[in-house]
Order: sequence, then structure tokens, then C-alpha cells
Amino acid sequence: MTLNADNQYLHDPSRRKILKSGLTTLFAAPIVASAKTSTPVLNTSNYTTASAPISFAPATDNPANISTLFETIKHEATPEQLYRFLYLMPKGGDIHHHLGGGFLPSMWYKIATDVKRNGGQRFFTRYRITTMKMHPLLNDPGESYIFQWQTLNEKTYNSLSAEFKTDFKLLSDLNDEEQISWMSSIVLDKKGEGRDEFFEYTWSRLGDLLSSIHVLTELFVENMKLFSAEGVRYLEIQRRLNSYKDEQGEIIPVEQSDAYWKWRLAQKDAIDTGVTVRWQGVALRFASDAEQQIREYYKHINANRDVWVGINMAGREDDNRGYPARFKDVFDEMLRKYPGIGISIHAGEAEKPDSYIRDTLRLGATRIGHGINLLSDEDTLLRMRDSKFLVEINLISNELLEYVPDLDLHPFPIYLRQGVSCCLNTDDRGMWDSNFTDEVYVAVKRFNLSWTELQKVAYNSYEFCFAEEILKGELLKDFKQDLELFEKQFSETNWENIVSKVPAVTHGYGRSVLNLRL
Repeated sequence: MTLNADNQYLHDPSRRKILKSGLTTLFAAPIVASAKTSTPVLNTSNYTTASAPISFAPATDNPANISTLFETIKHEATPEQLYRFLYLMPKGGDIHHHLGGGFLPSMWYKIATDVKRNGGQRFFTRYRITTMKMHPLLNDPGESYIFQWQTLNEKTYNSLSAEFKTDFKLLSDLNDEEQISWMSSIVLDKKGEGRDEFFEYTWSRLGDLLSSIHVLTELFVENMKLFSAEGVRYLEIQRRLNSYKDEQGEIIPVEQSDAYWKWRLAQKDAIDTGVTVRWQGVALRFASDAEQQIREYYKHINANRDVWVGINMAGREDDNRGYPARFKDVFDEMLRKYPGIGISIHAGEAEKPDSYIRDTLRLGATRIGHGINLLSDEDTLLRMRDSKFLVEINLISNELLEYVPDLDLHPFPIYLRQGVSCCLNTDDRGMWDSNFTDEVYVAVKRFNLSWTELQKVAYNSYEFCFAEEILKGELLKDFKQDLELFEKQFSETNWENIVSKVPAVTHGYGRSVLNLRL
């Protein structure tokens, strides 16, 4: 099908940006973020795909009690054996996942430089800085900094003057060291980067890649393959509605971009993954037009309920322009007009106590994204116990963005064991260089989850997803069947042999933080 962001988050100041103020001399040499001068936390990785979901071994004649066996595995298995077991295990759905943040750095580079898959496009990236001048295509209003590795499509690049063009080269022409640096710039792989690097720079570096419908759809199908290989059947993705661009860099009408997404996900390689996809619209909470964004999303979701199922709000909670109570009137207005549209909103992604989770429930949300500081709002915590509300847990995100630097102190197990429904998710897993199994592994290792708890968390992702009831029933049925097949293959003595054959894959986070050697 030929066409005639997820950038809702846009610091290591010594590594990837140059401040405008205070700099009197600038050399024209390329600026490369080198591992030789930085302390690595993660190593970006190439990725491999599986063409179909993992299959299970035949049922054994004497299946083990899986709960008892799981306790044995937790205590006797090597880290790699436990990881392989969890990789093979059927998972819940990933229902807190940002489209643009979900792709591994090597995936971005591969698709962005493959003209056979990206619509024949060429992308240019800022590999050096020779001028301290601001440019409206490179800097948002009020920005006082310049940073490396911004990536532009050809239309934007051609709009630059020669003075700025000299800082750019074709993404496909980067040498090996520059390729590594470019990929490093879109993942949190250095100590001290944290939330400022992520929110203010990481997203911005992707630039025009985040609006290219050809790049995004190809990347997303690759992601479906990766999630399928981990035993994930359902993805509920937060993505924007408009501003997608064709191969010429021109804005595509919303109806046309939606049609292209449907067409691409209906192709054989996508269908063969066995992964079902539904969309949430996501408004930028601190934007001046956030209320109008919400109205537009509701109107579109209502008219396209076959694939659009819910609405979300995202953005830094420490930007006070996005406080939940601001949106009470617009959500009341929408709830008077539209039935049955799911509401999941980021809230409680902060260290300090506040009323944001309670205020977000008042907007109509039944799912809370992150919910870290719920522990400090005891009245709301008690209301959410044994209720219709869910907290979407994102462990690795909370660690790397330094909301919970020590995961041993994460409130997740307290919520879970006090009766607050929770599920595990990957959030922006591409920017962590991680996967779904990493989240599960961290939860098991840090909090000693029982088999019952692990499966409850998985079931919750389907029970609380916004998919239509028929699909939700099918997902739950399929998950139960997969789980039975998974459990019946194990006896008390064969688990080591089975897990040794699992082609588990981990990435930079798994290797550098979890110290896995698969």
C-alpha cells in the first residue's frame, strides 16, 4: 500500500548537548559519545526475531505440581535457567506501552537505513556541532541548548541552510563508532542519565523518525514478532492520532494513516505472530491544548471502536501544568457523550506525596499508570484494594528514570499482597534496551513472587484491558490453554532439560544490569 509521536516526551549535560551560554570557542571536530569516557550501564544490542510463538514440549506422563516446581526452580536454578523458564512461560498482555519508546535502538537503525522497508526514505543525523546558532527546525521555542544526533527526514534536511547542513550526514553513512553512538543516544545506557535525559533529549533525537508511518509500522511488526517469541498475545499501545508523514515527509490525513496501520497489521507477517493489537490515544497533559486533544481522541475512538479502545494522558508529572484536576471538566463533558471508552492515565509517577492518583480516579480512570506514590495516599490505597482499579507496574522504567532507584523498595509487592490489582508492563522498553521477560525476571528475583502471584498478575492484564468483551474472553481462554500446555510439559526431573533448549533472548539491560549470559 503506497501513500500519495509519539513524541510526548521530548541529561547528561557533559555527554550529548552543548549549552548555548558560556561557550566561547567551538571546534568543528565531530562530537562522538564514546564508551571510553563514560561509565556504561547498558550495552545496546542487535536483535533477533522469531517467526512464530514458541512451542512447548509434549505433555509428560507425570506432570509436576507447578507451584512446588517453581519454588524449586527459584532456589536451585542458575539465573540463566530461571530466565529461560520465564521466557518460555506464557505472559500477560503489555497494556502500558508507548509506541515510539518500544523499539530497540538497533531496530531503529536497521529500518531507518533500509530503503526497501522505510518507503525509500533517507534520514540525516547531526553527527557534529559546528555552530551555536538556534534553528526553528532544530530547537523548540525557548530552548537554549543544542544537542547531537537529532535525526531528520530529507524534506526537513533540505530546509536547512548550508551552515546547518554541514553538521549532518546520512544515517546510513555513519561509521561503526558513530553508529554505536547514535544508538546509545536513544537508550538510557549511562549512569546518571535518568529522567531529564529521557524526557528532554532521548525522544527529541529520534526527530522525524517518530512521525514516519513507514518506519513506525515496519518497526511495530518487528516488535510484534519479538513479543510473540516471549509468549505475549496482546498489546495495548499508546499512540498519537495525527501528524504521521508519508515517504515525502508530508502530513497524512488521520483517516489515511489509520487505514495504513490497519493494512500493515493485516499482512501475513503480522498475523503470523498471533499478537492482537488495540490502540489508546494519548494526550500530552501539560500542553496548552490538552483539553482539545482529549475531545479529538474521544471523537475518533468512538468512531473507530474496532481498534481504538481507550484514552490516556502522559507527560512529566513534575510539570505542574498537567495536574489531573485541570481535566475534570473535559472528562465530565466526554463521559456525558461517550460510553464504554477505557480511561488509563499516568499518575503517581513521582517520589513526593500528592493527590494525583485520587484526582485521576475522579476523572474516570480505572487504570493507573505507574502509581509509585500510592503508598503515601493511604485512603486511596484502601479504596483500590479488592476493587475494579488496576495499577500498571513498570519496574525497569521506574528504576532507570530514578523514581525508585533501589527496586528492592518498589511498592509493587505491597500493592499486590494487599489486594490492589497489578500487572507488569514494559513502558518504553526500547529506551531501556529491555524486554518483557526482564520485567518478569526482576519481579520474581526481587520480590520472590509465587506461581499464583505471577499468574494473577498476568491474568490481570487481560481482565483489565480495554479490549471488547468477546476478544477479552478469547484472550483469557487462549492464555489459560497456553498455561496448561506450559505446565504439563514439566515433571519434577525434566525442567533443566526443557529450559536448556529455550532460545531466550535478552538485550542490553539483561546483560549489563541483570548480568545474564544467555
